[in-house]
Amino acid sequence: MSADVDQSWGPSVERRARGRRWPRVLAIVLVVALLAAIAFPWWASRQVARVEVTELASSSRPLHILVAGSDSREDLTAEERRELGTGSFEGERTDTIFVMTIDRGEVALLSFPRDLWVPRCDGSVGRINAATVIDGPGCLVRTVRDLSGIDVHHYVEVTFGGFRDVVDAVGGVELCLEEAISDRDAHIDLPAGCQVLDGADALGYVRVRKIDNDLMRIQRQQRFVQALAREVASPGVLLNPFAMASLARDTGDAVRVDQRMGPITMARVGWGARGLASGAVTTHTVPVEPRTTSGGAAVLDVRTTDAEALFAAFRNGSILREIEDQDPDEAAIDPADVQVTVLNGAGVSGLAATVRDQLADRGFDVVAIGNTDRRDETVVQYPPGDQAAARLVADAAPGAGTLQEVADAAGIQVLLGSDAGG
Repeated sequence: MSADVDQSWGPSVERRARGRRWPRVLAIVLVVALLAAIAFPWWASRQVARVEVTELASSSRPLHILVAGSDSREDLTAEERRELGTGSFEGERTDTIFVMTIDRGEVALLSFPRDLWVPRCDGSVGRINAATVIDGPGCLVRTVRDLSGIDVHHYVEVTFGGFRDVVDAVGGVELCLEEAISDRDAHIDLPAGCQVLDGADALGYVRVRKIDNDLMRIQRQQRFVQALAREVASPGVLLNPFAMASLARDTGDAVRVDQRMGPITMARVGWGARGLASGAVTTHTVPVEPRTTSGGAAVLDVRTTDAEALFAAFRNGSILREIEDQDPDEAAIDPADVQVTVLNGAGVSGLAATVRDQLADRGFDVVAIGNTDRRDETVVQYPPGDQAAARLVADAAPGAGTLQEVADAAGIQVLLGSDAGG
């Protein structure tokens, strides 16, 4: 009888014991996860090299981080310079410049073309990419702030070799190219189609400019930053502590940050990178006008009226609300994949070219411009199935931007009316 009693009570007691243990096990798991979330940014922040940066503002919301790609060859051997096609230029200029604005996991990027002709920190006027030569990263911070009014809170710098190493640390980055890209000077020969770029090819992809111009080069850089963020946020990296530790070590050798950037800020940056990885990001380029200096050099001037509205949206964080309000179908579209034709029906000379430049600044692929019959209202025509892309174009184009589905439309066309000319 006692044996029977033991058998009847045994499983029940064991189940109750397991039931009492389970909340304790769950609590332990949650505590360990919390400690890891706190400790990893702290540990990672200790791996990254520091650089003294002046002119930084106190952290606030939204958070503005100036990211600079340095063209210094100091971290490369002579053999690596030949392999990567970087040349032997001595000194340091800034090859890539953008502000990353972050708040509550939303992120927006604002790129500054390196040929932008601006007043710099010492009062001289010249290309923005030479600001660091004048007085280090603090000069670039001040130059960006004086130009845009954006208070820079933190600074991140990546070198040629560092960029290559970060890409290799995540196992390469997948990109899908509509057309082949070949450039002997950049040491790349990439076929059309989807492929995984290693660090060397990735460096050539973001640096090549002889195939088009600096603005198209910026579009490639913005596209690659998002692709790299997706790779870092992939389960194979994000959920693998060994891969994350390896990435942190490689990043520590590849990246320099300002002396005030601590683990909390790094955690905010990591949270913002989720937006990059998911595609919940808006990318912009400072609106510009090309010209030639008296010395014959090709440079870019800021289009002040258009630029100020964009700068203000970054300063106050309203640029991030564009992401919150955006239709999910629109958010999934890469403007670089949207081909647009702009036709001038406003009767204003040069308006199609101006709108072409505005759309190109927003990342769209403007394939042609021309004229059309005079009209009062701007219309965006699109073929069936392209309504979301057409809405995206209409939001970026001047005028009312009424949408019109046309069964036999050969792509998206912006027909500019007098409302756009005004």
